[in-house]
Amino acid sequence: MFVAGRKRKLAAGPCQTPGSRSALSVPAPEAEINRWYVLGRENFRERQYRNALDYYNRAVALAANEGVRDAKLYEARAHTLYKLRELTRALADAKEAVRINASSSAGYICIASILADMGKPEEAFTVVKQSLGLADIHASEHKHLQLLYSTLALRLDSTHQPIIESDADPITRLPADLIIMVLRLLDTRMLSICRSVSTRWLHVIDNTPVLWSKPCYLVDSPAHSLARELPAYSKAQKRVQQRPHRTTTPPDTVICRVFERSQRSLLIAAFPDGSTVSAKALEALLACPRPLLTHLALGRASLPRPESISRILSWCLPAMVTSIRLPYCVQVGDDEIGVIAKLGHKLRALDISGCIRISAKRLFLAWNLELAAGAHAVTRIEELIINDHPGIAEFLVYSSKHRHFGKLKVLHAAIRDQAVFSMIRNLGPLLAYFQRIQVTQAPFPDLRELNIDGVWDTTISAHRFESTQLSHLMWSCRLFSCNLRRFSALDSSSVNHNHLQHVFQRSLPSLQQLHLTRAANLDALAVATRTTGAGAMLEPLPLVSLDLSGCVGVTAQGLLALIARCRHLTHVNLSQTAAENSVLNRLTDIVNSTDAPGIEVLVLGATDVTGAAVRDFAAACSARYRRQRENKHAKRVWRLQLLDVDNCAGVGSDAVALTRDLLSSMSTLVLAAI
Repeated sequence: MFVAGRKRKLAAGPCQTPGSRSALSVPAPEAEINRWYVLGRENFRERQYRNALDYYNRAVALAANEGVRDAKLYEARAHTLYKLRELTRALADAKEAVRINASSSAGYICIASILADMGKPEEAFTVVKQSLGLADIHASEHKHLQLLYSTLALRLDSTHQPIIESDADPITRLPADLIIMVLRLLDTRMLSICRSVSTRWLHVIDNTPVLWSKPCYLVDSPAHSLARELPAYSKAQKRVQQRPHRTTTPPDTVICRVFERSQRSLLIAAFPDGSTVSAKALEALLACPRPLLTHLALGRASLPRPESISRILSWCLPAMVTSIRLPYCVQVGDDEIGVIAKLGHKLRALDISGCIRISAKRLFLAWNLELAAGAHAVTRIEELIINDHPGIAEFLVYSSKHRHFGKLKVLHAAIRDQAVFSMIRNLGPLLAYFQRIQVTQAPFPDLRELNIDGVWDTTISAHRFESTQLSHLMWSCRLFSCNLRRFSALDSSSVNHNHLQHVFQRSLPSLQQLHLTRAANLDALAVATRTTGAGAMLEPLPLVSLDLSGCVGVTAQGLLALIARCRHLTHVNLSQTAAENSVLNRLTDIVNSTDAPGIEVLVLGATDVTGAAVRDFAAACSARYRRQRENKHAKRVWRLQLLDVDNCAGVGSDAVALTRDLLSSMSTLVLAAI
């Protein structure tokens, strides 16, 4: 026995003395404190406040014995005591947490809440007002602190007296926190309207900075959703209706008011499209504190002076800006790109569509300097939009050589204005330089979304060389990866069939959105039967949105083979194709399937479907809608939003009338011009 004990002592190591602490037998004080803290937090989340208080007491006692001063222990115990309504003890712990950490937002929130419940709203408001300048602005509780400030300010307002008359103003009957929650659901336009209701509403809205932190001038409507899911169909509908596009822009006074009222809560500095920004609005923006600013969007706004862009970008530098969108701002040039590059370690999204004064070479040089200064290999930009930019080809070539933008997940390089081809310069030497580069890997290996609308359009004949070479460059740069989720190539009348096969072979198993219109060389049957291994032809595809409108070369057999592998379709546009009853019957099976999300938008204009197949599809949609309405556990009730069978010769007026009657319960828009 003596030998065995001696062996155990020797195994402990030469540095282990009898009086020292063993890490295997007795845990370190910090680990033991953290263990009690975690157990207390778990019980607090489960609303076992007495058990949580016991664990927190143990953690605080052990920390006091070891000489550890941690504010989070007192914050957690203060919140637990507050839940148990032991307000005096809770207030003492909250003050101790603030004494240890003067920037503790959670401690200030706890103190203010306790004082308010103790009938001392004036003291609570004073604490919150003083804490806004001391608390950490990047903490998760800081927004709650700002909301508490607005709530207490509204509560202390002498005009806010609850009354019981039935015809009373609702904003005076509701509690202060509920009023702010309701008003935060409104956009900027509606807030401006609410200000004019009464002086009471004006006072409440103007003195609540949280309401103005995210200015929104446009309301998200079903038309906007359709434009995102099926942009080609949305544009066609606007041309058919022949309605002039009218942009309602807010007056300059509204923009000034947004920046003035937001104070330190401003998260998004946005100028709406088509607005004319005056010098007064610009000065109101530059005078606004910006500790929480994350997004800058100028849209197609007209600025008072050319140097206004530089002033705005320099104003954004100290903030944590993660998104800058400057679409079609002709004032933006190479100098402004140098300022934007200084935000490279924070920036995640950049939109320079139509900024023709920016050269791709300067873009890479500016980021090269910032990456070298920060000792980074690539930028953190994940979304880059360079639509209608003459430097698209130059950007792709430089990206193949340098990996500055290797973390891109979203790339939009569409050509919607064909005049851009006439602005492309030195394409011949650029292609010669590209041929000398040995492209061994994809420039954007994590690319998830690619938009190249108009690149394969042959409507322009004056610049056929630039169009053809840019199209060829898209294939040579290896943009199509196996991780691609969304791919859009509208107006692809000149696309090559072999190139399409190469795209689908690599990306089709992962694609969730496929928009490929007017592709006369597309063979859907070859796409659907393309296999990469044994049994791959039977594997389902994750497609959710499918737009093949105008692909006249697609046969009904090819469409049927493709749709047979897609059980998760929700938006489908097969107008001006060879779609017939067999294709529509397959879409009806998807609606009848219980494990499929169901089709929400279906466009079959100028196809060979008949009225009987359309009636069967409408009956299946009506039955599914009725089943989901009866299911009380359904979180979201599915419904068919749009059915377009315009110019279908086989669909008569009787079938249209019956279809509309079947779909009337779900308010489906049925378009059928007989």
